[in-house]
Amino acid sequence: MKITFYNTSLLSGGIEKCIELFSKDLGKDYEIEIVYTDDKKLDQNIVHVLSKNAYVHKLAPDEIINTDICIWCRLYFDWKTLTKQIVAKRNLLWVHSKPRVLPNCILDDNEFMKKIEKIICVSEAIKSEVGFEDKSIVIHNFVDKNIKKLADEIENPFLDTPSDYLKLLIVSRLSVGKGFERVEILVKNLINMNIKFVLKVIGVGRDVEAQIKSDFQKYEQVEFLGYKENPFPYMKNADFLLLLSDYESWGNVITESKVLGTPCIVTNFPSAKEQIENNSNGIVIPLECNDYTEYLEDLKSKSIKLKQTLESFNYINETNKWKELLG
Repeated sequence: MKITFYNTSLLSGGIEKCIELFSKDLGKDYEIEIVYTDDKKLDQNIVHVLSKNAYVHKLAPDEIINTDICIWCRLYFDWKTLTKQIVAKRNLLWVHSKPRVLPNCILDDNEFMKKIEKIICVSEAIKSEVGFEDKSIVIHNFVDKNIKKLADEIENPFLDTPSDYLKLLIVSRLSVGKGFERVEILVKNLINMNIKFVLKVIGVGRDVEAQIKSDFQKYEQVEFLGYKENPFPYMKNADFLLLLSDYESWGNVITESKVLGTPCIVTNFPSAKEQIENNSNGIVIPLECNDYTEYLEDLKSKSIKLKQTLESFNYINETNKWKELLG
């Protein structure tokens, strides 16, 4: 069976990570093809990773692809043109982002939605916003099944950090909406509280990467590491992973971090409550908060306590739900 994924471009983001893990987990059962149409901001690191388990290519203007299933991974695209080029027996829509934030969302195009058999939502929060109760289902995103082995591939990246320092990590795209303005508030609070810490940032960006790096240049405690194909050794050995986004459809790094026994500090975007129970397996900070002092007190001992809670966390990829859906 041939499955074709369509995404406008291939950048460093949640969609691409999910397609990578889908291909890795299910590539042996299906012929997987990944198609994109815009190469202006193409991330060659991502193309390289995706190409390990799938055929990745740009759709030519006159190309016709016949496939068993097309999984559309965008909410805004020229579907009238593309459905003539990607001809599928079945059409599925995979929703990874907040719908209807821009005009002309395909969820509101009745003609296109008649073609869609099922809408796969990555969280209950997304499903509640999508609508289409009769078509919508929830399948949580994959975690690399070799994650614990990958986490031990290299030596502890925090080995040179003094033991009394708080070890913080961000694994995120450097872009608008990822909450780096909140991260700066947190950094300032830690400094004002005389808490010794290091913050390592893994990820690359788009238009605002240079600005984000410039904003943090004055903080010697913050280090930008760029793209890492394997961020898991950093996750495993951090005290906390930070994800202070405006919105996350499903923070996959949260699940990955929990699997590796590292608690997260997150903002209270809607899907956060599906992953984090405040002060039980992580810390939740309000989106509208200008002073994080009360949340940052005694973080070292909180990390130890939360790590003990996470020892019993067991995550199983919902592969069977995908297999049932695909047939």
